[in-house]
Amino acid sequence: MIRADFIERLRQQADIVQITGELIKIRKAGSQYKACCPFHEEKSPSFNINPKTQKYKCFGCGQSGDVFRFVMNFKRFTFTEAVEYIAGRCHQVVEYESPDYKPSRFRDIQL
Repeated sequence: MIRADFIERLRQQADIVQITGELIKIRKAGSQYKACCPFHEEKSPSFNINPKTQKYKCFGCGQSGDVFRFVMNFKRFTFTEAVEYIAGRCHQVVEYESPDYKPSRFRDIQL
């Protein structure tokens, strides 16, 4: 298990605009960012990313959440895999509750 305080620190550090922008094509639209939703077919962008709240929302299909939820849905990861993936993108070493916990495949990713 991953320490809850580590997850909270990572949530505050991870930039949803940067993480989503590495996975889908986004563009700035005023103070927010827009994209065509990666979770359903569409021609006009209805997927919004708010850097201030660090949340996303698709006004077409209703998908919404934070950076962890986006990675889970986009990559089809478990929550633990999403935390490990994001930690790697943020150059963080995941802090586990138990020293004998076996991490998933993303433990040593440092980009």
